[in-house]
Amino acid sequence: MKIIFLTAEPPWPLDQGDKVRNFHLLKAIATKHEVTFVCFCPPEEKYGKWRELLSSLCHAVYTVPLSRGQMLINVLRLPHLPVTMAARTSARMVQLLRHLTSCEDYDISFACQLKMAGYLRYCTTRRRVADLTDMVSLFRRRMLRFAPSWLGKAFDAVEAYRLAYWEKWVARLADLVLLVSPVDAAELARMTSRTRVAILPNGVDLDYFQPLPDPGKPTLIFWGHLRYPPNADGIIWFCRKVFPLIREAVPEATLLVVGKEPPPEVASLAHIHGVELLGYVPDLRTYLAQASVVVVPLRFGSGIRNKILEALASGRALVSTSLGCEGLEVTPGVHLEVADEPAEFAAKVIDLLCNPSRRAAFSANGRKLVEEKYSWEAVGEKLFELFRDNK
Repeated sequence: MKIIFLTAEPPWPLDQGDKVRNFHLLKAIATKHEVTFVCFCPPEEKYGKWRELLSSLCHAVYTVPLSRGQMLINVLRLPHLPVTMAARTSARMVQLLRHLTSCEDYDISFACQLKMAGYLRYCTTRRRVADLTDMVSLFRRRMLRFAPSWLGKAFDAVEAYRLAYWEKWVARLADLVLLVSPVDAAELARMTSRTRVAILPNGVDLDYFQPLPDPGKPTLIFWGHLRYPPNADGIIWFCRKVFPLIREAVPEATLLVVGKEPPPEVASLAHIHGVELLGYVPDLRTYLAQASVVVVPLRFGSGIRNKILEALASGRALVSTSLGCEGLEVTPGVHLEVADEPAEFAAKVIDLLCNPSRRAAFSANGRKLVEEKYSWEAVGEKLFELFRDNK
């Protein structure tokens, strides 16, 4: 089949959740079908390393320049749209898609996330697939209770309303909508029944994330894009409410915080004794190898967290909030530990730090789970099955 594949940015390097998903789905599709890749790109990155990589996978690669300044102007002039869609409004993208799909006979137009799904209306292809990934309106509603001010709550409420409107609109436009978890699929089904929805989970690169030996040290690790609100909120909560309780029981315990673009309130956590803020690192595995336990203290968000799958694939014991592992086929006490209150979260981390045999059991169970259900190869095969069923 001929497929036109749309993303909001080059899916490389793999330093954000959307990029990881988009790259691996693109790679899977390109192994069996002819793919034309289209994305927005900052002018200075037009000929970056990513282009050479994607050119080796795809039949053709097209970019539309979009600077941060233009994105800001778009948001200011289009207040009726969700920020993520307004920022990426482009007449040049519309012209390119109309031209490509009128000159070529494409079988499928495939748009990644809501920020690009609106462009499906300009694709004259046999079928339109919207990989919404997760329900961002649900994400915004969950942010409401954590907003620091009434102004923040008001913005989140308005944004959630706008996002829900466009999610329903895309659901009616697309022939198939993909979401990562049953929770997100149920949310869309609650909003509208006028579409076909399928669950396509995230995966993990099992060759890259191999089981690591247990270092036997009382070292914890958290990673993620630190400017992303759920990550920032989660690590601040953990460092202020949970980590002191852990240090009382295990004074030598340390915490590695890995991720780019920490906001000031996250950067200030480096002053807490035992916390090491590492920023962006080129290879996460170097630091995963130093940690005995992974913590995922997320309190809001939606979708599936790649960090959970990466930790399980690496054979690491982990403690997560119930929301942090939402949507995954995991069993508490078998694949990971789950806790939502500071004292309970701390107790479960302490137990794992002090019990190597329990860490080993979680390591084996977690790796087995991702090998059976969450390899990118398995996700790709499920996607091809959905393509066949949706003819």
